[in-house]
Amino acid sequence: MVGRNFWVVAEGEGWEVRQEGLPDQTSRHASQEEAWAAANEKAREHHGEAFLSDGEGGHSDYACHRDLPRKISI
Repeated sequence: MVGRNFWVVAEGEGWEVRQEGLPDQTSRHASQEEAWAAANEKAREHHGEAFLSDGEGGHSDYACHRDLPRKISI
């Protein structure tokens, strides 16, 4: 099964959880912690990965909810 990936990004005064490839599946949250929890919950449901954007095109935190995680460097 191919999983889905979710990114947590700062947006204005809040935070968004964005699903890769599906821009209409974005959710907004008041805090980074809320958004990170939501991204991890969605990634678990869809056997994917969650990334916390560092604001510079990379990520500062990562969680894998796949059966076989792929290898990446942080």
